[in-house]
Amino acid sequence: MIYVKTILCVQLVLGVDAFTFTPTCPLRQSSPQILTQSGKQILSRSSLSNQSKDESDISTSKLSINETSRRLSPKARRPSVESGLRYRSDDWIGNLISIPNSFLLRRIRFHLLSNSIVTAVVVMLNRFGYNIKIPLVGHTLLGSFLGLLLVFRTNSAYARFWEARGVWTKASTTCRSMALSIVNYMNDHSPVSAKRLMKLLFYFPDALAYKCLPSDFSVISTQIEQLLGKENLEKTAPMNLLLHHMHKVIHEASLESTSYQSNYVEAMHLVEISHMIGSLSDSVSNADKILKTPVPLSYSRHTSRCLTIWSGTLPLALVGQLGLITLPVMVIASWCLYGIEEIGHLIEQPFVGDQTSGEAPYPNSSIFAIFPLIRRASYTQPYDIGLPVENLAALVKEEIKGVADIVGMVL
Repeated sequence: MIYVKTILCVQLVLGVDAFTFTPTCPLRQSSPQILTQSGKQILSRSSLSNQSKDESDISTSKLSINETSRRLSPKARRPSVESGLRYRSDDWIGNLISIPNSFLLRRIRFHLLSNSIVTAVVVMLNRFGYNIKIPLVGHTLLGSFLGLLLVFRTNSAYARFWEARGVWTKASTTCRSMALSIVNYMNDHSPVSAKRLMKLLFYFPDALAYKCLPSDFSVISTQIEQLLGKENLEKTAPMNLLLHHMHKVIHEASLESTSYQSNYVEAMHLVEISHMIGSLSDSVSNADKILKTPVPLSYSRHTSRCLTIWSGTLPLALVGQLGLITLPVMVIASWCLYGIEEIGHLIEQPFVGDQTSGEAPYPNSSIFAIFPLIRRASYTQPYDIGLPVENLAALVKEEIKGVADIVGMVL
């Protein structure tokens, strides 16, 4: 209660913009169906319990206390991605107080705890007269080289993140240009083929998002199955089949048009649309390259080993000068260094699903199934550690639908 009251006082003094109180439970943005399903599971479990009425009241009160503490846990203010607003200089207090809720801290907690135990043992031995010290000059010299390793590791991962965003930007631009070309140049002389091609293009973002995640654990949407045929998908990859049908529709459009043979401008536009399909294929290949080509594993392993040895022996160099203060100094230093290394690990695979509801599976209409990447996203929000590919796909589909609505084309 003292912790909660302290946070409330700081909130009142600094203003509501410093940080916000939000539930840390992963179900905070769950869909109604998932919440209903979770509620049924809770009811079924409670029906199987044989606790007495007093025990039930005690457990209920404990649950309400834990739920209240979770709801009052501070969380740093999030910038608005849609409006273009970013972090401000006065966000430091919210970022500092929300450290206990940090997803990064949760990921490095075992490494941090192990190093803290080693530091505590060294401090206690030194306290009881055991002189186990080493000179600090070795860590001073090696610290610069270790910093270069961490910087290169993080920069390489961020370059992959930025390249991944570029893949989706190029795909979005091509989809928009292709949709405009279909409604302006193809719809007049080949309406049937134009509608068919627009429908294929409408589901391309879903197929690209499916491609961005490991396909061994993904489930293609029922809409794409109906469009391409379930039996065909068993033989050919969904993306290859979708691009094949797009090229096939271009050929059908030339046969449907009565002026194709004599109108060279019309033929030129069909060729241009065909080139755009090739550009979509390039986006697929680039996404596949990022997904299946990691940063060299030997570099990651060597960086981890060097960091562990350096930080593990650093207490021996500090305990002679700092004494008991060595423990908090090592906790803070290890948190900083391990956090930088973990950021590189997280954003190396930039494609993650949108925020999910913990372990609950996606609906049947979704193109994704639960697997570690999406479970990881259940504890974060979009752009915390990667690109929300499902959200990006929905935005591209919305643009395509808006272009189709210009001429009254129903997808």
